[in-house]
Amino acid sequence: MKRNRPIHSKEDLDKDLKREVETCMNPWNGHCLNSDIAVYIYYNGRMLPICSECWIEIAQKNIEWGYE
Repeated sequence: MKRNRPIHSKEDLDKDLKREVETCMNPWNGHCLNSDIAVYIYYNGRMLPICSECWIEIAQKNIEWGYE
């Protein structure tokens, strides 16, 4: 019997899935794993993905934004 697609190891599949799914990296909420990314912010020298729920909370706070 001939296979139509190559066989991949579980480790390779896990790596591919982790690479494809980007999760929220809200610096003020260290436990959010939402993958509905709305914006990216530059924070402490890094571009961080922020989900829509966290962005709503951040946008409602009185935070002064600037460029360093």
